[in-house]
Amino acid sequence: MLAALFAVFSMNAQIFFDDFNAEPTDAIVYTNWDSIDQDGDGNFWEVADMLTYATGNAPAHPMQSQAADSDSWEGTAFTPDNYLITKDPIDLTNVTGTTINYVVGSYQTNGSFIADKYSVYLTTSNDPTVIETETPITTRTVGDDAPCDQADGSASAASISLDASAFDGMVVYLTFRHYDTVDENSVIIDDVEVDGVLSVGDESFNNFNYFIANNVLNLTASTSMDSVIIHNVIGQQVMDRQLSSTSEAIDISALKSGIYLATVSIEGARKTIKFVR
Repeated sequence: MLAALFAVFSMNAQIFFDDFNAEPTDAIVYTNWDSIDQDGDGNFWEVADMLTYATGNAPAHPMQSQAADSDSWEGTAFTPDNYLITKDPIDLTNVTGTTINYVVGSYQTNGSFIADKYSVYLTTSNDPTVIETETPITTRTVGDDAPCDQADGSASAASISLDASAFDGMVVYLTFRHYDTVDENSVIIDDVEVDGVLSVGDESFNNFNYFIANNVLNLTASTSMDSVIIHNVIGQQVMDRQLSSTSEAIDISALKSGIYLATVSIEGARKTIKFVR
């Protein structure tokens, strides 16, 4: 009974956050993200100086710091297919009630050209060709949430909160994709946060350890393990093994050289580890 009580102790936690303020203006290389120009037109998600823009054009704009910006018009029309993908996967292994929060906006202040379309994804892969086949958490336009119809910019951004609890317990990449738009204006994203309820003190994984030796993934724990599922870095499942003891040796010699994510289950709890074959 005591073990069960300890296992359910939890706290609200911010799992990931980025406000882009550490990034230089106009950068297309980010600290926490990969910016990918999938359509190949030479235009990426880039860092926008929203403070300078607001000061000169829209003093009440809700965005007044660095932000991530993808355009469909900048003196000429674009047809973007631009991806902003977290460099590292976000570990939701012990998280419940996951939410994704962010601010979305535009430079527009006259209510026009606000049909830029974007989608938000959580996926086990960081490959755009895989992500585009996945079901987004949401697909919307900037104008769905921000009417952008006030001259002072006060209506040119909105705060969004998405229920991502379907991904509780997983290790996933977060993606913002701007696409299927031509000759509108832009999608601007800021203050990206992933949060939820983080389980702590789960005794199932007390004394859990792992190491690689001679093409064998060795797992040890103080409680019998139930299963291990291994994915490669593009999200493909390459192994699913049922386990039944506190010491397991998993032959990984058949795997190609590379980085893998292994999710171990013990008594309903899950823990994901990264290893190199």
